[in-house]
Amino acid sequence: MKIKFIVIGMLFCSTGTYAQNMFSMSSLHPADTLRSESQEQALRYPSLRQASVTADLFGSGHFDSKLNGKDFSSGKVRTARISSSFSVPISSWNGNVIGATIYHNEQFFDIREADNQLAAPRVNTGNMSKSTLGLSLNFSRMGAIFHTPVIYSAVFTGLSDNLSAVRRFNFNGSVVFPLKRTADEYLSLGALVQIDPSAPVPVLPVINYFRKLNSSGLQLIIGLPQGASLKQALSPKAWIYVGSAANTYASFYTSGDPTLPKRFSHNTIEFKTGPGFEYLLGKCVVIGVSGGINSIASARTIAKGSRYDDAFVKTTGKSVPYGEFRISLLPF
Repeated sequence: MKIKFIVIGMLFCSTGTYAQNMFSMSSLHPADTLRSESQEQALRYPSLRQASVTADLFGSGHFDSKLNGKDFSSGKVRTARISSSFSVPISSWNGNVIGATIYHNEQFFDIREADNQLAAPRVNTGNMSKSTLGLSLNFSRMGAIFHTPVIYSAVFTGLSDNLSAVRRFNFNGSVVFPLKRTADEYLSLGALVQIDPSAPVPVLPVINYFRKLNSSGLQLIIGLPQGASLKQALSPKAWIYVGSAANTYASFYTSGDPTLPKRFSHNTIEFKTGPGFEYLLGKCVVIGVSGGINSIASARTIAKGSRYDDAFVKTTGKSVPYGEFRISLLPF
């Protein structure tokens, strides 16, 4: 029987389907599978779900910032986020797939006990919120090199904080080789290329591995660089899991302070680690709750037109507890 190769709604990607997430915008888990198995794949990999709404609440954490290498400010910050995305297929032909994703992220910051070491600029205490919009155009193709299957993916993304101007263009592309595929095991290897000023490195390895570990429903799911987890079925519609997942976020600013660039962005790379629970309502709706520890691997403020290594503000912060609630839709 001939297998039809498809790619299910990429942001996807950031973050479920996150158009902002640099790690998940290049079809890390293209569904080289029968169309009848698309929902099973989306249950396995949240980034393949057609739509999602996620709410995160983080505990208060201490931060320290340096401005151009000098001590700048320290204090405490509490963060909350509401993210939503919706992916739609546009066209498919001869192993090619084009899709689009709309993404919105609202971040809420509560800054407390700010201690400024410089006369200017200054970090003020209080509440603020920042909105980020994203639109991605996704292309994937299933081909072969020397009779070996290969999946090519490219994602073009525009990010903004309003509907009047694009603040950043990103490109992410991947080449992935499916090496093994059985009912109980899947392995693919490849590389992810990032043209993104907030990306620490331009190229990352891609490792997708899935294995059913026993007959009771325990699964090992690895999708690097995005994350890895162990998942156990409690029933045909309920699962618990424990794992770690990487996410990236960006917020954009316009400043009238002469000591700062006129336009800049604040960019973080974060890892959520902990347990979670998901339940399938009906045939297409998945609700999930999770919690654990959120760690900030990188937090940098970058002037428009500059790169990751040129960040003028570098911030470090302690890990904090988090809780998450998500509603998502499987492909239909």
